[in-house]
Amino acid sequence: MVYTALLPKSWFRVQLTHASEDKQPRRGGKTLIEQLRDRCPTLANPAKAYYVPPWHLPQGDMQTIYLYTQHFKPAGCAIEYEREIFEFADGGKAGIDWALPRKDAGPSTPLIILVPGIGGTSYDYYARSFIHNLRKQLPECQVAVLQSRGCNGVELVTPKAFHGGLTDDLREFVEHIAKRLPDTPLIGIGFSLGANILTKYVGEEGHSCRFHAAASVCNPFDIDMTVNKMSQPTFKNRYLYAAALTRSLIAMFTSNQKAIMAGDIELDANAIRTARNMTEFNEAYTARVFGYGSAKELNMSGSCVQHIKNIHIPMLFINALDDPMCYKQTIPIDEIKQNPNLVLAVTRHGGHLAYFGGTGLAPWLPPQLTQFVGAMLEWV
Repeated sequence: MVYTALLPKSWFRVQLTHASEDKQPRRGGKTLIEQLRDRCPTLANPAKAYYVPPWHLPQGDMQTIYLYTQHFKPAGCAIEYEREIFEFADGGKAGIDWALPRKDAGPSTPLIILVPGIGGTSYDYYARSFIHNLRKQLPECQVAVLQSRGCNGVELVTPKAFHGGLTDDLREFVEHIAKRLPDTPLIGIGFSLGANILTKYVGEEGHSCRFHAAASVCNPFDIDMTVNKMSQPTFKNRYLYAAALTRSLIAMFTSNQKAIMAGDIELDANAIRTARNMTEFNEAYTARVFGYGSAKELNMSGSCVQHIKNIHIPMLFINALDDPMCYKQTIPIDEIKQNPNLVLAVTRHGGHLAYFGGTGLAPWLPPQLTQFVGAMLEWV
């Protein structure tokens, strides 16, 4: 175990990767990285950008497990949401939870669209802590949390639920918002597999992307490599991360079995319920209902890394090297360097979506995302 008090501060500096400044877009006399250095100092200014984990939670597994315990503690960042049931063109439904100004929002009120991890909800601590910080720093913004089908109290009514590369639902919701609120600046923030979905969507849309800017947090980038590493027979995979994800997928199927089995695709319910890992679950269910020949084909098609070169809006990526679920080997450093619209911020520590700091375990991530939102709204 590394004790943070024994290490020099330089060890904890945020490492930035981006294209050379002469290639970056320029607005208002500033390049993208200049705007971030100025308006996001604790993320992008080399003199101030550090993430130092607490001495009693210095390691990624510890931070990630502690984050899980915070999902059940609303005190300190309780958020009141207004639920909207959004119906997709195929009849499917998802819960959109709105926070901050809604009824009194003007036509140009900025809207931040959050895309949680697979099966994640508006109640997850990383979402609530960000909204709590945004409410204090940028109260003029509103937030919509786009949750997956069949999650957070919304019944699944179609055989198709979700997967880590599904961009159709996000695209349909964004197009709906763009028509309903045509003058509203949109900024997207994705977490975990939600970051993969958001990144893939932004790349697929290219120059037509409706977002003004976007941010990705703890993105796996290459789903196939990530799943392969999570399938290795280690203690952590067997009893913690891969096992927990597999159990959550099976629970989703069990809760919605009637709707899933009512589809035209023949499925083996027993094979789905007894899947030992994510690959077996995706082979038995996800790949079949979404029209893929195998789980590997699903993973490779759904990975955002192949779309990074086509991103044409400012986009920030934040990843931790000790993330136990999104591995450092998948971070596409070369691809990010080649796209002048992208900036990658890498920390040595932080775990998966955790980033707690100080003796009080205050979350480091929300202020960075709030600063980024403010910087992008100003950078016109």
